[in-house]
Amino acid sequence: MSSRSRAARDKWTLKRWFTVLASSAFGFAELGLIPANDEKSIIGRTMEVSFYDITKDISQLPIKLKFQIVKADGDAAYTQFKGFELTRDYIRSIVRRGTSRVDAIKDITTKDGVRLRVMTMAVTQNRVKTSQMKAIREVMFEIIDEKAKALNFDEFIQESVLGRIATEIQARAKKIYPIKKAEVRKIKVLTPTYEIPLKTPEKTPEKTAESTAK
Repeated sequence: MSSRSRAARDKWTLKRWFTVLASSAFGFAELGLIPANDEKSIIGRTMEVSFYDITKDISQLPIKLKFQIVKADGDAAYTQFKGFELTRDYIRSIVRRGTSRVDAIKDITTKDGVRLRVMTMAVTQNRVKTSQMKAIREVMFEIIDEKAKALNFDEFIQESVLGRIATEIQARAKKIYPIKKAEVRKIKVLTPTYEIPLKTPEKTPEKTAESTAK
């Protein structure tokens, strides 16, 4: 074995393995293992997984979740939720010829002060008029506003990812025109993750080391 190969092997064996945990909204589920030289080097890393990886429910395969590591404690790496979106293949599968797709994008602040950009969509059974699309879009805006005022960060994410907000959109919007499918298709967390109080399995929310230093 060459000295270069031996050095590379030694460098790898010196790395530590950290178990990455999902944020509190997802019950601190294990997302996987990552190697790193030390705790500091993993802070800020992002990990993207399918919701299926957490639930093992095949129906949730199209949901892509993104988490950012904000704290390391021992061999555990704690994350904050950073966003999610539906896969393009899934969206194409529900938007067919002869239907209308209505999109709504809105920036909101949850009950506990976390800023989000929420993107919703509704697909009608058949093509609709511009006035009907506008009315459906207003329904989506209203529901997102109502949820933001009533729910904290974790609750809003859970209701979005589990489809509860989409179900409410579909139920209310169908009074305007029959809805084939409604979805929260994407959420982007606008508040920097290190500014969001971190919850850990032990107990209460705490600020990350980075935010405390600031």
